[in-house]
Amino acid sequence: MLRAVDPHEAYRRVELDARVSGSHGADLVRLCLREVDVALGQALWAQDNQRPDVRRRALERAQNGLGALRLGVDRQNPVAPALLAFYEGLAAAVAQNQVRFDPAKVAAVRADLVEVSGAMLGQRALGRAA
Repeated sequence: MLRAVDPHEAYRRVELDARVSGSHGADLVRLCLREVDVALGQALWAQDNQRPDVRRRALERAQNGLGALRLGVDRQNPVAPALLAFYEGLAAAVAQNQVRFDPAKVAAVRADLVEVSGAMLGQRALGRAA
């Protein structure tokens, strides 16, 4: 039997894949940071609207984005250890929220992303006001 696919999710994946294939360097980092931010925002929305299925998928997308960010860190860069520790801390916080959701902690992760994104890539790097 065929698995039901959410058309919105399918189009989002195609758009993301196209954007990733056309991105390099800082643009790719910005894209990953934005995807994690959007996923966490969607998890917060899902919590407010009693949609645990949407929340679960959004937190999985956030974890995947953080994993991509960790994989993309240049290990030769002097700030690599700090950046890896930062991403791992965010991933741990997201994982905790997959077990027991805490909107304040998710909002804190989003705030950390905005702050670091601004420092790394310039103001408004996530495409929303900080």
